[in-house]
Amino acid sequence: MDKIGVIFDMDGVIVDNHLYHRKSWRTFAEKHGKTISDQEYNEKMNGRTVAEVVKVVFGEAVPAEKVKQYSDEKEALYRELYGPHLEPVPGIVAFLKLLREKGIPTAVATSAPTDNVVFTLDGLDLRQYFDSILDDRAVTKGKPHPQIYEKSVAALGLSPEQCVVFEDALAGMEAARGAGTAVIALATTHPADELSHADEVISDFKGIGVDFVKKVIENNSNRTGSSR
Repeated sequence: MDKIGVIFDMDGVIVDNHLYHRKSWRTFAEKHGKTISDQEYNEKMNGRTVAEVVKVVFGEAVPAEKVKQYSDEKEALYRELYGPHLEPVPGIVAFLKLLREKGIPTAVATSAPTDNVVFTLDGLDLRQYFDSILDDRAVTKGKPHPQIYEKSVAALGLSPEQCVVFEDALAGMEAARGAGTAVIALATTHPADELSHADEVISDFKGIGVDFVKKVIENNSNRTGSSR
């Protein structure tokens, strides 16, 4: 397979920031008299849009204007907490440079709001490495619905069988599978033994090359019966 595309989730993939999201959600929830367990965070919150998570915390009956207010409040808290610690996952900058040198199209597909995308990609000077960047504004249905990965594949002008998604969240992996792409899991948010349904599991991007990515995509294509 000669032509491929590489799609990256952002939180937990480009940056290992889940502890700061978890902390900011808990601090936010406590401020409003709510509590969040680790299980609830992992199963119902991680990988979903902020608006969806607000409804998990407060219940479905949250007025739209309140959802926006709560979302902005929580994400501002997250950026304040994580700002002094912002750094890329080891090896990803070298990997992105390699993909650019090889002419391989790349995308970011994240459930995060635009302000967080600006905070992360511009804060790390990584925007230049991506051909497409989609955030929560691009979808009406958050992960595990495959919509954002379907749109990312289309934005790259490729078929799902030509693409691989790097994900850390279980909901995100389900979304990528639903879109028909291969999946490489980052063991940042979940331990490796919880990610066995991914095609491959890595701890970071150190030593990751194009041949490895192509092999994962080819294996997925063969498994799904594609002749592309």
